[in-house]
Amino acid sequence: MDEEQKKAEEKRKQLEEETLNIGTSNTMDDMVKPKELADRKRNLVFDEERFEDTFLKCLICRESFDDDEKAPKMLPCHHTFCLDCLRQMFRVEGEFRQNLSSAFRHMPMAVKICCPSCREALILSDAEIMRLPNDHTVLELLAFVKSTGKKDVQYCVKHKMQPLNFFCEPCILPVCCDCTVLDHKEKNGHRVMNVDEALDKYTPVLDETLADLQSAEQTLLDKRQSLEKAADNIEQIQRELAVQIRQTFDRLRDAIDERERELFKMSESEIDRKRGEIDEQLQIVQSRQESLTAEKEKLNSARDDKNISAMFSTHQTARETLEKKVHIPGPSPSSKDFAVSFQFNSRQENVIKASIAGLGDVSFKMS
Repeated sequence: MDEEQKKAEEKRKQLEEETLNIGTSNTMDDMVKPKELADRKRNLVFDEERFEDTFLKCLICRESFDDDEKAPKMLPCHHTFCLDCLRQMFRVEGEFRQNLSSAFRHMPMAVKICCPSCREALILSDAEIMRLPNDHTVLELLAFVKSTGKKDVQYCVKHKMQPLNFFCEPCILPVCCDCTVLDHKEKNGHRVMNVDEALDKYTPVLDETLADLQSAEQTLLDKRQSLEKAADNIEQIQRELAVQIRQTFDRLRDAIDERERELFKMSESEIDRKRGEIDEQLQIVQSRQESLTAEKEKLNSARDDKNISAMFSTHQTARETLEKKVHIPGPSPSSKDFAVSFQFNSRQENVIKASIAGLGDVSFKMS
């Protein structure tokens, strides 16, 4: 074992003793003052990186040990490496021997590997590598470092490696011990308190604010659920409104169509009656015209024949026909035709139009 490894081993033993002294006896904790414990923890923080590199990381892959693939496995020579690296060494050596000779058709059951630190050789199979003992010292150191909460500690940006154990109330900033002496002096108006004291003071305030936020969030959640429900129902509401509007105007259209049919029936009946009267008058006129034409032809024939007796009798008959009065209802004698005029009286049309323009309404109610 070289000088550097001896120093590392001594350092590890020292840390083991310190771990036992700090974590095993309440009597020792009572004997050590809180400031001394804090200083001891701070010293550990100072050596944190070198401590992890020396004891908590595999010397091959330089990755931190853990309880799984990177479990610290101790070789018979008492050097420790992670399980993943040892298995990788096994695979590389096995593949090398498999390629070296055709006698190895498959991966060898066991191969010889050498310790990367002392070069001590040993023959191991993959199953035997899995059964190598864990380095419990490393596992205990991992547990100890985890228990110190070093990952949860926040450090001052200005004064490196100084934990932020205080809180400046006016500045609303966490500060370290050096900050309280240099930048946040009480004589300059800064009020510095312990972090735990600040937590005790402001936690109720934060709890009240959190309760208010929770209440506001719940109110918004209820509102959101109502809006989402309304959004889901809006299509159904639209369909129901469309049905109501369509039914109303269908009833109006049915009433208008019915009135239209009644007016058409009335007009057709009146037109048919007037058409019958005109046909009767037309027959009377036609009969009168035929009788006058007959008398005219008789009178012309008697005149052309110069038959005085026939002329006299025909003349007498024609005069009687002319004197015979025939009543033909209709326009005045001065009118040249028998034009009949009909007119549709669209009374209340404008009133109905105005009523339709203001017919119905759509109202929305937010529940």
